[in-house]
Amino acid sequence: MLESLLQALPLTPTSIVVLIALIAMLESLAFVGLLLPGVALLFALAVMAGSAGVSPWVCLLAAFTGAVCGDGISFLLGRHSATPIRRLDWLQRHPEWLQRGEAFFRRWGGLSIVTGRFVGPIRPVIPFVAGSCGMPGLAFTFFNLISALGWAPLYLLPGYFTGRGLTTASPQLAPLFWSAAVLLFTLLLFQQFHHRLKPHGKLHTYWSRILPAPWPPGPTLLLLCALTALIGITLINLDSAGDQINSALLIPLRSIGDALPQTALVMTLIGDIPLVAGLSLLCALFGLVRGDGWRGCGVFAGVIGVILLNHVLKQLFGLPRPEGSSLANFSYPSGHASAAAAFFTLTAVWLLHNRDHQTRHLGYLCTIPLILAVALSRPMLGVHWPMDVIAGVAEALVITAMYRIWLYHWPAPVRIPLSWAGILCVITGLYVVLTFDLAAGRYPGS
Repeated sequence: MLESLLQALPLTPTSIVVLIALIAMLESLAFVGLLLPGVALLFALAVMAGSAGVSPWVCLLAAFTGAVCGDGISFLLGRHSATPIRRLDWLQRHPEWLQRGEAFFRRWGGLSIVTGRFVGPIRPVIPFVAGSCGMPGLAFTFFNLISALGWAPLYLLPGYFTGRGLTTASPQLAPLFWSAAVLLFTLLLFQQFHHRLKPHGKLHTYWSRILPAPWPPGPTLLLLCALTALIGITLINLDSAGDQINSALLIPLRSIGDALPQTALVMTLIGDIPLVAGLSLLCALFGLVRGDGWRGCGVFAGVIGVILLNHVLKQLFGLPRPEGSSLANFSYPSGHASAAAAFFTLTAVWLLHNRDHQTRHLGYLCTIPLILAVALSRPMLGVHWPMDVIAGVAEALVITAMYRIWLYHWPAPVRIPLSWAGILCVITGLYVVLTFDLAAGRYPGS
């Protein structure tokens, strides 16, 4: 289904190459790259190029040319138009954009052109700064070409080889690979947008004009996307298309689970409902002891709320589990996936909500492998359909977004030490070790 959708896009090999060059140029263009999610777009285009059989050398040449042109235009703007550009209202409101780039350029000189190419926040600014600071054109051109030679393969080849692999995968594995590619693109898109939603950033400012407080941009977008995903997945799952997707994805995932039964069991145990409920209660108690008020209790309330909501949805839809499942209750949505995703994300929000944007960004990214591990383990063990776990994660993200919006208006009087996350990890490890043999009896074959 995903392959058919991608093939239905009206993009010829030539247009894909042109778009790669265009996005590479815009990603490197002065100030434009601060807003454009170029990494995610280039990954998607590279996947298309690989699946369409476009030569990798042509793709690399397009990306190289676009990157060189983008930096070159930025350099010329800095050389000949720096003064009027610096006077623009939107740049006057964000002087930190140029200040950060100027500090980086003063420290590293010509090498900043090379290293800055790989640092997202300053990539579109450094060439402009180099031009405005009077860097010789020949020296800039040398560093520009060298940096683009390394940048193009790093950003293009992962997506390109993903696309090539999708076309050569066996019919049984192809749906799984296509789903993995879409998931990776979604995660890259999330990373790119969340990174740009920092307070006082350009996207944050635009959002405030469109929908002011009490609706902060990041949590509100997450709430809207999670709700849309939950409703859309539910509608698909109730249709025959849902049966086709579930069947196509369950077979390869179950095969992986059969090959790695103990791994799948460990993955599912870190999201066991009794474990995450108990850990969330510990968070609530620890928060009260630390003088955090009711914020830690929100983690516990959110996890319990997700567990209860999941039970209601299971009874409402009454959908059966996969044939041969060792569990007898209803399947949709996955209780393990929803409870685990709720605990991981709620705890991350609680620990990080009164810290700087960069720390929050990295912390949120750390929850993704944990959520994926628990979610994938359920179809690997054959106890849930793939769309069950997707809906479960979406369900949890709705609750987390609501909790984050609430916290946005109630900054914590104290900071919960990040070492608390390490304590939770130790408790989780002990739980997995102590319950492994007992859990193996619930999932025959593991």
